[in-house]
Amino acid sequence: MSSHAPNHRATDGQQAQPTYARPARTYYDLLLGATAVLLILSNIGATKGVEFGPIIADGGFFLFPLAYVIGDIMSEIYGFARARKAIVFSFATALFASLCFWIMIKLPAASFYEGQANFEAVLSPVPLIVAGSLLGFLTGQLLNAWVMVAMKNKTSGKFLVGRLVGSTVVGELADTLIFCAIAAPILGIETLGQFLNYALVGYFYKVVVEVVLMPLTVPLIGWFKRNEPTYRQDSCV
Repeated sequence: MSSHAPNHRATDGQQAQPTYARPARTYYDLLLGATAVLLILSNIGATKGVEFGPIIADGGFFLFPLAYVIGDIMSEIYGFARARKAIVFSFATALFASLCFWIMIKLPAASFYEGQANFEAVLSPVPLIVAGSLLGFLTGQLLNAWVMVAMKNKTSGKFLVGRLVGSTVVGELADTLIFCAIAAPILGIETLGQFLNYALVGYFYKVVVEVVLMPLTVPLIGWFKRNEPTYRQDSCV
């Protein structure tokens, strides 16, 4: 037996200790979980239409850009393959959440439960909204990650701010158009003017938010580069 191998045999008078796996020290799983949670919460919030004067949005408008910030961090630190894995995982968890909501609605309500109508009113649109959200998220995030990594390889890792803006402009455009086209009728948006308001305002809002968050995103990426043990600045991502 190697001198470095753990010895789990019981010594005299001692009980053998159970063996457990020790996960690798990485921040990838934390970012992956955060992306999935943000997507699920955004899908729930998106069932509510909100208005700020002439501006039309949905209740999840303040959450979704954060998923793209995390997506930028993952693409920059871990590369396209692992970013894609996180995107697909988040897609699957949101789909599972939608299925769970559908089952919850269909379960027979107790005789004393008086909130069934309200419960359905809030959660029943989610499976419909999630279709648009997931298709938009899948397409937009994959484009965002691909552009981010492609530009990093092309520029040898330079011009981080330019790469963040360029990937956001491409990814958010695809995401917003797909989601708004599916979600607009569900939210009661009927006219072309309302749709253009909803889509364009949503798109510019998401892009502006990510630009505003750039002073936070750039240092965060720097922190992950310094503290992620698996990151190598001279590696090909």
